[in-house]
Amino acid sequence: MPRAKFDTHQLDLKRYELRRADGLTVKLERQPMELLILLAERRGELVMREEIAAKLWPDGVFVDTERGINNAIRKIRTALHDSPDDPAHLQTVVGKGYRFIGHLEVLGGSTDLHQDIAPGVSAALTIPSQSGAVWRGRRLLISLGIVLVVVILAAVMAVWRWRDGASRAEIHSIAVLPLENLSGDPSQEYFADGMTDALITELAQFSPLRVISRTSAMHYKGSHKPLPEIARELNVDAVVEGSVIRSGNRVRITAQLLEARSDRHLWAKAYDRDVREIVSLQQEVVDSIVNEIQPKLRAQGSATVSRKRQVDPEAYDDYLRGLYFWNKFTEAGTRRAVEYFEESVRKDPSNALGYAGLAHAYHELAFYARPKDLMPMSKEAAEKALQLDDTLADAHAARGRVKWIYDWDWPGAEGEFQRAIQLNPGYALSHGMYAEYLDSMGRFEEAFRESQIARELDPLALILITSAGDHFLFLRQYDKAIAEYRRALDMDPNFVPAHEDLALAYKSKGMEEESFTELEQAAMLDGERDLAEAMKIGYAHGGYKSVLKSRLKYNQRRRSTGSYVGFWDDAYTHAQLGDKDLALQALEKAFAERENNVVGLNVDPFWDQIRSDPRFQDLVRRVGLPVNGAGVAAH
Repeated sequence: MPRAKFDTHQLDLKRYELRRADGLTVKLERQPMELLILLAERRGELVMREEIAAKLWPDGVFVDTERGINNAIRKIRTALHDSPDDPAHLQTVVGKGYRFIGHLEVLGGSTDLHQDIAPGVSAALTIPSQSGAVWRGRRLLISLGIVLVVVILAAVMAVWRWRDGASRAEIHSIAVLPLENLSGDPSQEYFADGMTDALITELAQFSPLRVISRTSAMHYKGSHKPLPEIARELNVDAVVEGSVIRSGNRVRITAQLLEARSDRHLWAKAYDRDVREIVSLQQEVVDSIVNEIQPKLRAQGSATVSRKRQVDPEAYDDYLRGLYFWNKFTEAGTRRAVEYFEESVRKDPSNALGYAGLAHAYHELAFYARPKDLMPMSKEAAEKALQLDDTLADAHAARGRVKWIYDWDWPGAEGEFQRAIQLNPGYALSHGMYAEYLDSMGRFEEAFRESQIARELDPLALILITSAGDHFLFLRQYDKAIAEYRRALDMDPNFVPAHEDLALAYKSKGMEEESFTELEQAAMLDGERDLAEAMKIGYAHGGYKSVLKSRLKYNQRRRSTGSYVGFWDDAYTHAQLGDKDLALQALEKAFAERENNVVGLNVDPFWDQIRSDPRFQDLVRRVGLPVNGAGVAAH
């Protein structure tokens, strides 16, 4: 097995990996790995930067290769723990190139490669660097020996790849890790993230393949975890990783496929396109991945894969920026997302993706503003997206959400969610929304199944974990609900929805001090310091009831300044204080504003105290839910 050993590391060309002396694999991307191999092969020689550029970007370069080389060298130094000021492996010759100066030994393994190379070359490769006449006398011999070694290694690797192709285990699940931005411009991160999202979306349309969703994949952005560890955490068979370089209107994507648990390199390729052909580029990358994994997936995959068409570069750029900010799931981020999506569809009215993104962003913004102002706009954007492309799963999911939480069109909503899942079985967001819809209808067993599918596709998504907590909350299984909320907060202690829902679960169990603590933390994290302080003072002087009263006063004060504050929180608070009439009055206002929480009237445990009141049952009937639905009756 051809290997090269230097100090505390070993370069295994057969497995295409770098390992430490303790056997652990060091994660190194394709370009840094190729550069390390090149420098090791040419040990002691100065390798010019021009030669490195030709080696790493052989198809012609339209980007700043200087930055690309610098990034690759930096990653090699990080992997080898090599200092540029006092190097043990890589010596920089300023303005010229690099030289490998480490102690290098070629290991023969079972094939005893030493017997196949010129006499004396092995010994020469294992001695420290020499200078002067002795070194110059051996230089030619060493160079010839290395050339022979390279030829032999190439032949062995070719045979290995041929044999490996026949024995490779089938791949049924895959994760696309965040593509690295190598443009040398940090402001291009949104573009690299957008390309990652596009590849995930395209791959997810092949139903036999389980593709990890964007939220969980982005958890590893900038991570240096070994691939086998990532594979275990995501439970996948293979990983795609790579980089994006954008220069003007040109885009280059470099991708490689690795067998996840062994970190074995399976395939790598680079793709160059004009940005107007970005959709075709994405499809070509996906086609290559699918054909490499299991060619039969092509026949089994969805027939609705994105059509190859040119896009308006500026409009698509705005779409990617909108996607970047929408995925922050904050009020400020959502407002920026709306601006970019609106600009995208203004520049390209035929951009169905832009309208779908706008539909989701308007809906998200309705959590921070009046639903009656924004939900009709969300609906209009979804309808426009589907007029342009009826096969767009994202648009069907967006229209389904509007029909569910705003139109209260229960059959229509279910049909849209099912259509979205049919078009893209690997779209975790559709499964997650459908699970929430089923919960609101009291169809808990079906909801649990959909929730499990969503979490398999997106195991690290905080919102899906929190939604699982809500599922158990509706079942009045409070300990299980608390466990899910705590799981989300263990991953991100600043995730406000988990704090808010955990407070409700604690209150349902009679744990008022714990509930107050979560309410206080949620207010602080949401930037509502005045509310947090008022609740703290209220709890100190009057206990939990004073906390609830301080929330009512805070909401009234905000409304007096012109801010929109939903009435659902008032209704819940009055119900907890035992003020049935005031709770029902607030619920009527929430009904009139068509607030999204209204869809949970039939399953939320918060209304158990007033559920038997005829006025409450009449409200449920007007929403269109079955009175005393299955969920409540069963529990």
